[in-house]
Amino acid sequence: MNVAAPPPFRRPELKGEPKGFALLELLVVAVIIAILLALLLPALSTSKARAQGLYCMKNLKQLQMAWAMYADDHQDYLPGVLMGSTPGSGVWVSGWLDFSSSPDNTNTLYLTDRRFSQLAFYDVPAACYRCPADRSLVSIGGSLHPRVRSVSMNCWMNYIGSIPIGQDRYKVFRRITEITEPPPQRAWVFMDEREDSINDGLFQTDLKARGKVARIVDYPASYHNRAAGLSFADGHVQIKRWLDKRTTPELRPSQPIPLGVLSPDNPDVAWLQEHSSSPLAE
Repeated sequence: MNVAAPPPFRRPELKGEPKGFALLELLVVAVIIAILLALLLPALSTSKARAQGLYCMKNLKQLQMAWAMYADDHQDYLPGVLMGSTPGSGVWVSGWLDFSSSPDNTNTLYLTDRRFSQLAFYDVPAACYRCPADRSLVSIGGSLHPRVRSVSMNCWMNYIGSIPIGQDRYKVFRRITEITEPPPQRAWVFMDEREDSINDGLFQTDLKARGKVARIVDYPASYHNRAAGLSFADGHVQIKRWLDKRTTPELRPSQPIPLGVLSPDNPDVAWLQEHSSSPLAE
């Protein structure tokens, strides 16, 4: 006897049961998602900036440790710093950065090879010389490449040029034991420099021109919410926020900024002057 197969089960439809999302409901969901994104994105951006700041400080800490180790190994004498691009063994770093296709912009040997960098003896990774928030690029061979360095050194920390930057009334520190005024905890050594200002490994601060005639020679970076990473002779690092808008002018990517600009009564210039060196004894 043939038995007929039972009909397939069908869930009974409830009276008034909706067939799907109404357009209005979809719009409400989209609006809620948009509001949540608007609330979350600034927080994510802040977290990213904070992480970059911490990574920048870690890099500077490693450079500062190498600087101190060099002094320990050389009877307290400091690594040298010099204007210009001539590679040599007597400086903390070599190379000249710009926005051209020059190989200096991407040559990590100028950072890590003992022929060109005094800190290379202490195995500082090339990544430590560049702030993670620095996004400057150069075109070489038709491809874009990140530049290798955003860090410069205080010009008063053992400048080895024949003339002490034309400012013979102020002390050029030769040995770590000479750093007494400002004291080591206030004397800065390394700092991130703006991508449109950086060139050689030297950050110049004009100590003679003060107050109404103060000027910005080189510009500090402002990658961390108008702030830059700095290291100090006692080994600590910090993120320093700049107060004056003239210190953080608008960035024009791939265009160098004019240097040596008059900046009367700029508190940031005054801070750099007080933390770079001190007058020679009369």
